[in-house]
Amino acid sequence: MTAIPPTDIQEVMRHLPHRYPFVLVDYVEDGVAGEWVRVRKHVSVDEPYFAYAGTERQAMPHALIVEAIAQAGGVLCFYSGLFKPLGGSNSYLAGIDETRFERPAWAGETLHLEVRLKRALRGVIRLTGQARVGDELVVDTQLTLVIRDSDPDAVGDARNAAPAAP
Repeated sequence: MTAIPPTDIQEVMRHLPHRYPFVLVDYVEDGVAGEWVRVRKHVSVDEPYFAYAGTERQAMPHALIVEAIAQAGGVLCFYSGLFKPLGGSNSYLAGIDETRFERPAWAGETLHLEVRLKRALRGVIRLTGQARVGDELVVDTQLTLVIRDSDPDAVGDARNAAPAAP
């Protein structure tokens, strides 16, 4: 299989539809196409979801950690050849199963996300994923992604469209 090279956020954003403030993958560390990928997510204190969190110690919401694992799965699907090139495919999170939350991910920590491809059949992808801080498990989950072809005209139109008037 082909190795997945270290990749910065600029390259990741070329292949995933997510944009600020919903990009939850910062850096691809390594991986093997068709098998696994390892990525990083820095939990910064100025993340938008901390704006109304109060003065207590701030933790990244567990649902967003699961979404970060799903986005890492999207990176794995892209490098595994499961997407059409140039935005010709979209992935959707279709299922979350057997998820365990072990501890919070506090502001200032770095999450290391590892996702493994279990099965890919007719656009339905089964993945397992873990988020860790150091050696401590934060989240362990199984995900189902669905990949569908996008309308090439709609993709081009959406990227070139002017913002709607108020």
